[in-house]
Amino acid sequence: MTGRTRGSAAGARALTRRKLLATGAALGAGAALGPVAPAAARARTAAGPGRTVFRLPDGFRPGCAADGRFNLLYFGSLHDGSVHRIDPATGEGTLVHQGTGSPAAALQVNWQTSLFIAGGASGELRVVEGGTGAVRGIYPLGGAGTYASDLIGVGAGHYVTDAARPRIHLLPYGPSGSLPPPPGGIVTLPLTGEWVQGDGPTATGITYADDGALIVLNSAAGALYRVDPKTGSAVRVPHHGPSLCGGDGLRTLGGRLYVVRPEQNAIDVLRLDPATGSTTVGRLTDPDLDVPGKPAVDWSRTQLCVPNTRRGTPPAPTTPYTALSLPVGDRSGSGPGGGTMPAA
Repeated sequence: MTGRTRGSAAGARALTRRKLLATGAALGAGAALGPVAPAAARARTAAGPGRTVFRLPDGFRPGCAADGRFNLLYFGSLHDGSVHRIDPATGEGTLVHQGTGSPAAALQVNWQTSLFIAGGASGELRVVEGGTGAVRGIYPLGGAGTYASDLIGVGAGHYVTDAARPRIHLLPYGPSGSLPPPPGGIVTLPLTGEWVQGDGPTATGITYADDGALIVLNSAAGALYRVDPKTGSAVRVPHHGPSLCGGDGLRTLGGRLYVVRPEQNAIDVLRLDPATGSTTVGRLTDPDLDVPGKPAVDWSRTQLCVPNTRRGTPPAPTTPYTALSLPVGDRSGSGPGGGTMPAA
């Protein structure tokens, strides 16, 4: 997640500019770059078993990825919210949505190929038609100080975490997947129970458990919480392994939970068990990782596809960006290939 919070969180904990910067590059730094060029991209196969590098447009500043129908991969821009799509079979890419200035901090694609974009410090959820790039709706999530950090589509609709305040937001589905007319319809659930809100970015990742509960990453506490999707009541999950402090984004694949660790330039591999909690069983690394963003699944290879945010590299229109499709070994966190290594 990136950007500076530009409004104060009245009646709640405010995020400091320094702590927001610690989670990504400032949105203002990219505002002068101009529109992202809709350049095509082509993949190349890099050294290493089963490993692929996808070239993204120069100046794109990817922060998140998502997977959609026909094994297509989508990447969201932290610069202006543009979305770039790549066919992993060929490496060819195209710009499917030209952003309007708000970032894409997280991205999901539903079965109708609609794009759901969590807008970071803009505090909004945008829904875009994937085929045409047209905006279907913009949904404000909570006023000044909201940071729309991550999202997941499951069950009743799309849930969006607010990294600035102890709450999650739901955009509910209607009949046949219909959406409420914007800008209304958002349901806000306070995070209660055992949830502990930090002074900085806190709810920075979300996914789901097999029993229907939400799994929310508390970056400040370095822990996972099981959250009731109807009430927001949270229970801390016992964790065995290194702290998850500073984590930013969750993804499930092959019975494992992947936690993005930008400050570690790695992705931790966890086993999640209803009886014992979460256990770190490995760490996914690669020489070409350059501050990972929120990942997708490259279903054409059953691998994890990770955008390189290149946080710390001054962004410019000519700055090159890539994404990596990495093998996950035997998915135990200790299998061969793809840089999957024992946890530190």
